[in-house]
Amino acid sequence: MKKKHLLLVLSIIFLNTSHAAVYQEGDVHTNLRIVSKNITEGIKSYNFEGLKYHARLAKKSIETTKSLLESTDCTATYDLSQSISTYLDTALLGDDLAAGRSYLYMAEELIDKTFYEYEVCTTVQDDVSETSSGSNNELSQLEQQQADLKRQQAELEQKANDLKRKLEEQKVKESILEKEVFMTQQDKTIAANIKGYNDLLKNCNCNATVSTTSEDKTTLTSKSIEELKSYYLDKIIRTTENYLQLLHSCK
Repeated sequence: MKKKHLLLVLSIIFLNTSHAAVYQEGDVHTNLRIVSKNITEGIKSYNFEGLKYHARLAKKSIETTKSLLESTDCTATYDLSQSISTYLDTALLGDDLAAGRSYLYMAEELIDKTFYEYEVCTTVQDDVSETSSGSNNELSQLEQQQADLKRQQAELEQKANDLKRKLEEQKVKESILEKEVFMTQQDKTIAANIKGYNDLLKNCNCNATVSTTSEDKTTLTSKSIEELKSYYLDKIIRTTENYLQLLHSCK
């Protein structure tokens, strides 16, 4: 009797464990819907902590999606999932709500493409499976299926080209965003320095103030990051030299 009771308990534990594993992992569609929902909620967040909370949930589900896709031939879906994961990582590494939202917007733009590519992939796989299992069909049916597969392949190639173009556009947007974040930080630093210089001049009874000028933002964003670093370094040096000259003239 004890042995039977022990076997029954072990069987229940095994079934519950198996069910929990399936529930936790889910399928690709379920996890992508969780990713999409949390990205949307993250964008709607009123503070950065709320954004990061939803970004972390989306990150967990997109990693599960990638794990599920590793055992399939859905390469395009996997690559898109990896891009989404990268944008989520970038959003989590930041410290600014606006920048975090920008990366979540980039991830959001890839969600529909990811769903589409997975549907196309599973459809093609189903078609191939049906073709292999229908070896006794008439030759005309096989030829029609082959023609359909070629058409689908052509459509996939077109979609791949479109996706490649979109990804290149995303890279450009990301580069511009990186430059804008850098410029904002540098402008804040210079503004703080100028305020400090002017306070010191005022305390020394100097009837003068330090000021600076800036290039057009569009012109600046056309520069590379290295060129921007050089530009702001020169600007800081000029501002400091101007302050020292004014301070010297107050003696």
